[in-house]
Amino acid sequence: MDKDQSAEIEHLKQDFYKLEQESNKEKECLLKIINSFGMVMATHEEFAEEFQAIKKSVNTDKALPVDLIEKEIGKLRSKVFTIETSRGFDEEGIVQLDGLKESLLGVCRIVKRITVALLDDFYPLSSELKATADSIQIDCHADITQAELEDATVDFLSFIKNLKVKIAEDFRYINNTLLALLDHVKKLEKDLTSEFDEDVRQKEIEQFEITIHDKVGSIVDSFNIHATIEEIKSAVVEKLAKIKNLISQRKKKEMQRIRKSKKNINRLRKRIVVAEREAGAMTQKAKYFQTAATIDGLTGLYNRNTFDLRVKSALKTFDEGGKLFSIVLFDVDDFKNINDTFGHLSGDKVLQKIAQCLQTTFRKNDCIARFGGDEFAVVVEGLGEEMARERIMKFEENFRKKRFYSRSSGDIKVAVSAGFAQAVAGEGPEDILRRADMDMYALKKKKH
Repeated sequence: MDKDQSAEIEHLKQDFYKLEQESNKEKECLLKIINSFGMVMATHEEFAEEFQAIKKSVNTDKALPVDLIEKEIGKLRSKVFTIETSRGFDEEGIVQLDGLKESLLGVCRIVKRITVALLDDFYPLSSELKATADSIQIDCHADITQAELEDATVDFLSFIKNLKVKIAEDFRYINNTLLALLDHVKKLEKDLTSEFDEDVRQKEIEQFEITIHDKVGSIVDSFNIHATIEEIKSAVVEKLAKIKNLISQRKKKEMQRIRKSKKNINRLRKRIVVAEREAGAMTQKAKYFQTAATIDGLTGLYNRNTFDLRVKSALKTFDEGGKLFSIVLFDVDDFKNINDTFGHLSGDKVLQKIAQCLQTTFRKNDCIARFGGDEFAVVVEGLGEEMARERIMKFEENFRKKRFYSRSSGDIKVAVSAGFAQAVAGEGPEDILRRADMDMYALKKKKH
């Protein structure tokens, strides 16, 4: 072993020793903090066992599970806070506490709306991502704590990160498919040019190549995948049609030459079949993305994105002196309990039956959509408030006739609350939805 290696090993030993000292200091510091927290825990014997488990994880010689310790301390803190705040306040303190709870509940509802909008039909999901999305549940109950909301938020951010990875993979797949299709068409055109000795076709080939490369590049910058792919597919199909036409014309004029070149023509036809097959596959992919962008996969109703566009269109028409419109929101009462008690399959069947009931109640030209999760929304145009509310009453009448049944548990009790808001001049979509939402939650409070 030379001097340089010996010096390097000695240097590594010193670094390891320093790192071990720093780790021990951090452990001592964390232990002091936990011991300080223990002074609070001494007044709550019911949590002594949980607190000792945290101390034990710090006293081990293994690497500190910092994330686990932080999570467990957070849970204890929330429990102690709940007990302490329930022991009593003066009248002013009670008012402040109720205000804080109401604010936290409001934040929870906002977060729930955001997560539902992104979890439902925002993008076609793999089975693994769909399972992750279904597992993210935000229950905005009256006694919700900050820790509960933080846990759901962490799960949601992790889902978004994985969704970004899937979208990037889909873009790469589409990009590679288009480039492969482009190579087939380019080779086909060059073979034709060589076969029929038409130099003038070379410039057209080069121009076609530039156009397709521009289209492929635009996919990276555009989220409207369907529109971009449809344009590229149309350009490729048009080029293939020109190629077929060229072969047909030459076949009539030069029968003798075509007989001699039969082997080459058969090879070209096979390439055309491959190109057409790939163009057909791209068409199916485009149709898939178009359907996914407008229709809710579970209920067959319009999705949130289509609903938002319809509201903006109706509001613009109304502001320009057009017909009046209203928005009706529907929400399944205590839907989380249905999922937890009877399973997600039963929950899905409940949503499907509600969707069917909405379709039989409202008109064909009304925009009926799954607003997100267990919420539905309807844009009713051209009806006054009285007639629109009659539609709500008709839905409730039809809904009472429905039976919800689980093979394992029997009948399922299902209730739906509705909220109504009519468009008012000068309001935006958010204002109308907010009034409908307040109307719906007022009805829920009356039920309870």
